[in-house]
Amino acid sequence: MKSFLSGLAFFILGLFLIYQNTIVRTGFSLGWFFAGYNPPFGLLLLPVIIGVILLFAMKRQVLGWILIGAGLVTILAGLLMGLQIYFKPTTLYITILMFACVAAGIGLMIRGIVQTKSK
Repeated sequence: MKSFLSGLAFFILGLFLIYQNTIVRTGFSLGWFFAGYNPPFGLLLLPVIIGVILLFAMKRQVLGWILIGAGLVTILAGLLMGLQIYFKPTTLYITILMFACVAAGIGLMIRGIVQTKSK
């Protein structure tokens, strides 16, 4: 149990250090999907709006749900693909410390789980 808790502490410390040295920028981008053309956000809302209209206008609502789902998936993909993650400039020592804490934490947690199962 001590191995698992100390591993969890190292893991959390390593993740904290990594998160403190990471910069995330956002920008909506679907250029990869439309061969370099980045459509406006309103154009991507069009299938969702048409899907909602079809949900209320038609008895069979399958097409409406398909349009809503496809529109939301496209918007979510554009948001996720638009994230840009950068690391702040740090020393080699700090970089090794960050990732070593995560690795040591995972190793200690695995050791703690294996020891408790074997007892």
